[in-house]
Amino acid sequence: MRSVFFVMLMAVIFFSGCKTIEPEDLVPIPLVVPDSFSIDINGSETIENWWGIFDSDELNILIKDAMDNNFDLKSLKTKIDQAKAKLEKEEASFFPDLGFSFGGKKKRTKVKPASSSESAYDNSHSWDGSLTGSYTADVWGEAQAGKRAQELSLDAATQDLRVYSQALTADIAENWIDIIAVRNGKHILDNQIKINNTLLELQKLRFANGKANALDVSQQREALAEANSQLPLLEKQERLLLNNLVFLSGKVTHKQIIVRTKILPGPLALPRVGIPSDLLENRPDIQAARMRLSSAQWEIRAAKADFLPSFELTAQALFSSGKLDLFFHNWVATLAASIAGPIFDGGLRKAEVERVKALAKEQLNLYAKTVANAIYEVENSLIRIEKQDVYIKLLAEELEVARMTLKDARIQYLNGHSSYLSYLTAWTSIERLERQLVGERATYIKDRIGLHKAIGWRKVPKGN
Repeated sequence: MRSVFFVMLMAVIFFSGCKTIEPEDLVPIPLVVPDSFSIDINGSETIENWWGIFDSDELNILIKDAMDNNFDLKSLKTKIDQAKAKLEKEEASFFPDLGFSFGGKKKRTKVKPASSSESAYDNSHSWDGSLTGSYTADVWGEAQAGKRAQELSLDAATQDLRVYSQALTADIAENWIDIIAVRNGKHILDNQIKINNTLLELQKLRFANGKANALDVSQQREALAEANSQLPLLEKQERLLLNNLVFLSGKVTHKQIIVRTKILPGPLALPRVGIPSDLLENRPDIQAARMRLSSAQWEIRAAKADFLPSFELTAQALFSSGKLDLFFHNWVATLAASIAGPIFDGGLRKAEVERVKALAKEQLNLYAKTVANAIYEVENSLIRIEKQDVYIKLLAEELEVARMTLKDARIQYLNGHSSYLSYLTAWTSIERLERQLVGERATYIKDRIGLHKAIGWRKVPKGN
C-alpha cells in the first residue's frame, strides 16, 4: 500500500512540473484603432460625477433615487452576486471533499422451536457510520483555469454595472433637460397665444372701423388656432417625459418625483477628448468585453486539460458495533490513490474544445465591435456638438432677422403698402423660431452629456 501511494505521489509531483495553465492565444483584434479623432477638443479632465457640474440639487436627488431604485440596476447587482457564487463554486474544487454518514438498526427475531413450546424473541442492535474524503489534484491546471475564467466573468459583470450606471445617469439628466425645455416651450407658447388673442381683438376692432377686411380677421383666427393646436402636443410630451423619469427612478407615479427647475441650465464644459486608444481604459463596456474574451480563452485551457488523466486520493473510515459505547473501537480505515483518464468518449471532449474556441472567436469579434462602437459614438458626439453650436448661432441670427422683418412688415401694413398676410407671416416665423431655439439649445446640452458618456472615465481606485 505504501508503495502504491508513493508511486502516485511521485507521479503527481512529476506531472505538476510539466503543466502549463496559460490561456489560449487568439489572433489579434480585427480592428485598427486610429491615432486621433477627426475633431480635437482640449477640454477639462472627465470626472465620474459629471452631472455635479450643473450644480442642481434637484438633479442630484433624481440621480440618487434612480441609482437606489432602478429595476435594471438592481438586476445587474444580482448578476454580480451570481458571478461571485460561481467563483466560490470554482474555488471549492481546490479543497478536499469530506463527508460522513451515521445510522442505527434494531433487529427483533421471533423463534418458535415447536408447536407446543412458547415463542422466543431475539433482539439485536447495530450502529454503522463512515467518514469519507477525496481530493483531486489540479495537475494540469483545469481547476485553476476555471477559477480564472470565473474571476474574469465577475469582473465583467462589475463593469456591466458601471456601463448601465453611466447610461442611467445620462438618461436621467437628458430627461430632466427635456422636461425643462418643454416647459420653457409651453411658457413661450402661452405668451404667443396671448399675443395672438390680442392681435385678433385688434383686427376685429380694425374691421369694425373699416381699417381691416374680413380676410385679415380670418387669417389672424387661423394663426391663433395654429398656436392653440401646439399646446396639447407639448403637454403630451411633458407627461411622457415625466412618466419616463418615473420609470427610470424605479417609482410608479410622477407625484413621487419633483422637477421644479424653470431655467434651462448652461451646457456642460467640454471634456478632454484625448486619443481613441484612451477609450480602451476609460470605457467600462470595452473593459467588460475584454474580460469576457479573456474568460473564454481560459475556458479553452480548461477544456483541453479535460483530455488528460486525473489524479485522485481517497480516504475512508468505517465504524460498526452492536453497542454504541463501543462504536469507535471497531473500525476499518482505507487510503487509496487512483489515476483515471479518457480512452474513448465519442468525440465529446473534442466537441467541447471546438465549442469554447468558437465562443472565444465570438467574444473577440464582440470586443472589436465594442471598440469600434465607442469610437463611432465619440466621433458622432463631436460632430453633433460642432454642428449644433453653429446651427444654434445661425438660428439665433435668423430670429433676429425675423424680428426686423416683423417691424418692417408692421410699418408697411399700417401704411397700407402691404397686406396683413405679410405681417402675419413674419410673426408666425418668429413664433416658430422662438420655440425651436429652446429645443435646439436643449439638444446641444444633451449632446455634451452624450460626449461625457461616450468618452467614459477611468475608475480611480479607492484611497488614491
